[in-house]
Amino acid sequence: MRAKIKEYTKPRNKLYMDIRELVKGLNRKLQGFKNYYQISAYSKMWLIQIDRYVLERLTLFYNKKRNNLKKHGNLKDVRREVEHILVKLSR
Repeated sequence: MRAKIKEYTKPRNKLYMDIRELVKGLNRKLQGFKNYYQISAYSKMWLIQIDRYVLERLTLFYNKKRNNLKKHGNLKDVRREVEHILVKLSR
């Protein structure tokens, strides 16, 4: 799953997209993953880690788009922008 998220957020040709557009496309992948793996109670631990990874990848995308030298900075800004539109796997 991590590889699919990374493939979707990494290409530089997607930098023209708004982060909200990127999240809408990513939500399709996340929703399918959530439906498939949320069968067992044990999987919740893994789904929480994937939620964190998705936020990390979105932060990298956000900073790359804005030419910010701190690769992992602005996490709060990214959370604020996508909190209502990003699918949470661990719920």
